[in-house]
Amino acid sequence: MPTQRRIDKFTRIAMLRDLDAAVVLEDIHDPHNAAAAFRSCDAFGVQNVHLVFEQEKPFNPRRIGKKTSGHTNKWLDFHIHHGTEDAMKALRRAGFTIIATKVDPSARALPSFDLAAIERPAFVFGNEHRGISETVERAADHLTFIPMIGLAESFNLSVSVSLVLYEYFSQKRLGRDHVSIEPQAAADPAHEELLQRWLARMSRRKSTRGGEAS
Repeated sequence: MPTQRRIDKFTRIAMLRDLDAAVVLEDIHDPHNAAAAFRSCDAFGVQNVHLVFEQEKPFNPRRIGKKTSGHTNKWLDFHIHHGTEDAMKALRRAGFTIIATKVDPSARALPSFDLAAIERPAFVFGNEHRGISETVERAADHLTFIPMIGLAESFNLSVSVSLVLYEYFSQKRLGRDHVSIEPQAAADPAHEELLQRWLARMSRRKSTRGGEAS
């Protein structure tokens, strides 16, 4: 069994997890880029990651880039979609507002959005070279870009994920007055269920002496 100190740590983190937002990675070519993005998802508390495979070779997010992700891929929830159209429909059915990143004149600068007011945002990031597909662009409620003033036109994937999630985290969790990020209310059933899954996973890993969790 995990130690009480570890249980306390995971309890606090589980209660802080954002179960409403999602990150969507469409047709990522290099799994290590995705793994670096997973680390940012964990850092900013986004629990749900959707991986869309249509043109690129699928990979198992729990089996790649353990060092790159800081082993955070063990604790995130992954949703796999084999087709962009189906993925966008699934997100829409789940009540997400789809916010896709694209360097385009029609896109709005990320800081101009009131992200804290969007109940269920799904932030979509496209392929490292091609960007988002036309399917995603048609499905998106909003297109956004990260303002920059250098010679390069865009950031790499993992940096883009980090910057977008920090803006969201800053608006929703910190606010202008940088309030506390400690849990503000008693645990709800969804967060309790997440914690119990984590504790069960830790126990399985302990019993198998470091074997890979499912």
